[in-house]
Amino acid sequence: MWTPPGAGGSRVFAARPVYAGLQVQQFVRRRDLFRLPLALALRPRPWPGGTFLQFWSAHLIWDDARWSRLYQHLSEIGVTELVVQWSRYDDIGYVPLVLRAADECDARDWTLHAGLAHHSQWWTALEQGPAARAQALARAFAAHLECARELAPLARRRCFRGWYLPEEIDDVHWQAAAGVDALCGHLSRLHHSLHPLSAGGFTSGRAAPSTLARFWAHLRRESKLDTVLFQDGIGAGNLSLPQWETLLPVLSRSVGPRRLRVVVEAFEQISASGPFQARPAPVERIEAQTTLARRWTRRPPIAFSFPEYFTPEGGAEARARFELLRGPHGRQ
Repeated sequence: MWTPPGAGGSRVFAARPVYAGLQVQQFVRRRDLFRLPLALALRPRPWPGGTFLQFWSAHLIWDDARWSRLYQHLSEIGVTELVVQWSRYDDIGYVPLVLRAADECDARDWTLHAGLAHHSQWWTALEQGPAARAQALARAFAAHLECARELAPLARRRCFRGWYLPEEIDDVHWQAAAGVDALCGHLSRLHHSLHPLSAGGFTSGRAAPSTLARFWAHLRRESKLDTVLFQDGIGAGNLSLPQWETLLPVLSRSVGPRRLRVVVEAFEQISASGPFQARPAPVERIEAQTTLARRWTRRPPIAFSFPEYFTPEGGAEARARFELLRGPHGRQ
């Protein structure tokens, strides 16, 4: 049984200086030296080796040449791992695009995690109380299993590394004991049918590190999740780098450094209200985020998200970042 935190769950982050220019060595697997451009493989600074990939309805009209260019661009900035955010969004199915991504991953010797189904009313339902949350969990459970059946051929693919649940878990809607017990039961039932299974999470910045650590330790233990992909919150402004530097070690100890993976937010949110708007983050900031992630976890971080913010497909500013990274002096 989850014991909710007591009163006074205010932000309790220690004030620590922003670290800049940390010197770390990034080790490159020998076989990767033959797959990456030589200049990129020898760069000493840290960089995420994987990225999320979000499918939208506009992608349904992309031809093979356009997809090939995107995957080649990702390869040129060092990507060797994809996490597909979702394979279905409401009534729009992206299974053919997921299988197309698996073809690319097999051909390039990358790995792939397949996101399942997402319903756009998930967050609205969480705001409407326990009954609506229970209905949302039941709807998600059925949709995930149906989506996994459609993606059954993936299990035989060399690149496939498991399933990802698109409903991100926050630190606001699941603090009541009954709510977190329902969430644990939901995740445990999914894990019984789908494994390896990973889920994403983030913090709003309102809870103390100890509260978050206790919540995620309980959740991972009771749900049997194989991996937690936790967003660092830097791009969205939920956390500063010093606050994340305080939280991450506590979170790593509670979840386990081999089960926790950091999602490095590769953007800067520029919209305080209204529709989400963001621009590519500075390269130096992403390197600092990656340095911190590698210090406290045993598995490489995943970027969110290079296609939008660090390839020519993302627009003029993303193209400029891409050219900077792949140029002869990029990140050296």
